[in-house]
Amino acid sequence: MVKIVIVGNARRENLAHWSKVTDECDLVIACDGAIENCLSSGIKVDVLIGDMDSIDAPTLEYAKLNSIEVIQIPDQGNNDLSKALSHAKTLQPNVIDIIGVDGGKSDHQFANYMSLIEAPVEARILLDDCVVFCVKSSSSVTYSIEVNQEFSLFSVGQSTGVTLAGGKWELNNATLQPGSYGLHNIAISDHITLSCETGSLLVFVNR
Repeated sequence: MVKIVIVGNARRENLAHWSKVTDECDLVIACDGAIENCLSSGIKVDVLIGDMDSIDAPTLEYAKLNSIEVIQIPDQGNNDLSKALSHAKTLQPNVIDIIGVDGGKSDHQFANYMSLIEAPVEARILLDDCVVFCVKSSSSVTYSIEVNQEFSLFSVGQSTGVTLAGGKWELNNATLQPGSYGLHNIAISDHITLSCETGSLLVFVNR
């Protein structure tokens, strides 16, 4: 099993509280200026990717001198997280965890969620207060959860054939529209299963 961790560049922070995640992975990808947080937090970076607009010359030179693979992509049409996800796909991972995207600009946070939908591989965002993952068209996801743990489910665009099992409020072949419907559900089982025939769902599981 190949585990990859992608580190975003949302804000200057100590990432030591994610050490269990980074220590147990096979490869760490830093998005642009996130490498500075990684270095100061003692996280070994294997790949540095992005347009390099948030990194100074000495840090970039340090990366090159310390056998960190540097992938510079000047394209401004996609954010650095999308670039990192595309590269991660080529490594055929089984698990992709994304950290370092808490806080920062609101539009950047929203773009991170959208990156999950367009990601060519399955991934999840680990935030301080929740875990976020996507359920895509014609797919089913089973997620381990504690009984009474809260979670929310939102449709991005119209989603049809939506089924949810394991929650206090279940769904069976439902059609969902974008909106606040799906906020604040409660697990009644040690796992929840979600699927949809068309559309995309974003799931937020509270910690």
